[in-house]
Amino acid sequence: MYNVRAINESIATRTVELENELTGTLDLCFDDSAVVSDNNFEFMEIGKAYECKIKLFGEFVNQEGECVVKTLIVNENICIGNINFVEVAVNSDIYYIPQSKMMSISGKDDLLFKVSRKDLIQVNSTIHEDLF
Repeated sequence: MYNVRAINESIATRTVELENELTGTLDLCFDDSAVVSDNNFEFMEIGKAYECKIKLFGEFVNQEGECVVKTLIVNENICIGNINFVEVAVNSDIYYIPQSKMMSISGKDDLLFKVSRKDLIQVNSTIHEDLF
């Protein structure tokens, strides 16, 4: 579960600051769900808790650096909407990377990933429309 700490509205999109109840990790997540569909995450409220899935947006890299995290593959095939993801752990936090990003990577369970942003892809039973 994640607690909503803040919501920062923008012209077409917004960012949602989430706190993982188990780990205390704060994630600033990009949310453009209202731009693509009426079935979106606008129902989220500051101070309330939700089951969330967060996608890591970025690329695999070969060396450590700024915004690079070490990921450990937890599950190689998770379907969210119609898209297949790889479930990864970063420390004790769970995130999702599109399975298509894994095409060029094989044989390793722990990989370095340079995160350019985090996208909110599911809240409770509501799935981002881009995944259909």
